[in-house]
Amino acid sequence: MRRREVIDVSVLGDHAFSHHAPIWWGNLLMIFIEGMAFALMAASYYYIRRNFDTWPPPRTLLPDIGLSWINLVLLIVSVVPMWYAARLAFLHEAPERVGKWLMLIVGVGIVAIILRVFELRGLHTRYDSNAYGSITWFLLVTHLAHLIAASIETFLIGLVMLVGPVEKKHYTDATVMAVYWYFVVGSWVVIWAIVFLSVRFI
Repeated sequence: MRRREVIDVSVLGDHAFSHHAPIWWGNLLMIFIEGMAFALMAASYYYIRRNFDTWPPPRTLLPDIGLSWINLVLLIVSVVPMWYAARLAFLHEAPERVGKWLMLIVGVGIVAIILRVFELRGLHTRYDSNAYGSITWFLLVTHLAHLIAASIETFLIGLVMLVGPVEKKHYTDATVMAVYWYFVVGSWVVIWAIVFLSVRFI
C-alpha cells in the first residue's frame, strides 16, 4: 500500500487577510465583474453620443455640476476614514473603534445617497425622454444601487463590531469591505467625469 504524504494545517490560523483569505478573491472577482459592467455602460454612453450632433440633445440643459461636485469630494474624502477602519481591523484593535469608523462611512453613504436624488433631478431630463436621458439615468442609478449595497453591508459589519459577538473573521470582513468601498468611490469618479465633466469639454 502506497503511503500518502499529508500536510498538517492545524498550526495555521482560522482567518487571514488580503489575498490569503478566500473572501478577498471572491470580492475581487465581484469587483472585476461589476467594473466590466460599468465599462460597458461607459462605452454605450459614448456610442449613443456619436449619433447626436449636439450633446445633450437640443432643448436639454447641461447637468448641474454643483451638488455633484460636493458628492464627488465627499466620496473621495471618505476613503481616508475607511482606510483607517480597515487598518484598525488589520491590527485587531478594539471592535468598538472599528465599528465607530465604519458607522462614519455609513453616514457618508447616506448623505451621498440623498445627494444622488438631487443629482438625478439636476440632469434636466427624464429617464424616458430620449437616449441621453436613458443612459445618464442608467449610469447614475446603477451606481446608486452599488452605493446603497455598500452602505448596508458596511452598516451590518459595523453593527457586529459594536454589539458583537465579534469573531476574528469579522476583522477580515471589514478589510474586504474597505476594498469594495474603494471600488464604489473610484467608479463614481469615472462616472462623474463622463456625465458631468466630459459633456462640458468634449
